[in-house]
Amino acid sequence: MSLRPISFESETAIRYEFQLETFEKESCSCRILIAKFAGDYRPGHLGAPDGWFVRGITEAALKVWCPDALVLDLRELSSTWGDEMEEVLGIRGEIQVPFGIVGSESCLPAIGTLVQVFYGAEKIKTATDAENIFYNMEEALEYVHQKV
Repeated sequence: MSLRPISFESETAIRYEFQLETFEKESCSCRILIAKFAGDYRPGHLGAPDGWFVRGITEAALKVWCPDALVLDLRELSSTWGDEMEEVLGIRGEIQVPFGIVGSESCLPAIGTLVQVFYGAEKIKTATDAENIFYNMEEALEYVHQKV
């Protein structure tokens, strides 16, 4: 048997960080998980491991902290086009809690093309035309606060 050590770091250069916001709403304690991802999401099929990594880490965090909502902070993620990105964005219903996405010019144009394909170019011209995608964190948090 030949075993070799493996690690997430050897599969992708994407970095991550989590924060948890807690607050009271209508006598309930609510929690919003903020999942921040940074780095270069590789283009095309080369980006598949990056997408699997981001999706897997997000799924693990959702199971560990059981939040009422999620914000994906992609402002420091650079992406031009990547396989598996639609799963990262929850376009097909992969994310089971209310969620918002905050991005920047380094990723939102590419995200916009995916959102156009799913929702239709007649409805979505840019990523932020989608109801849950924003350019700033405050708007994304406000959105998920309303959904909780």
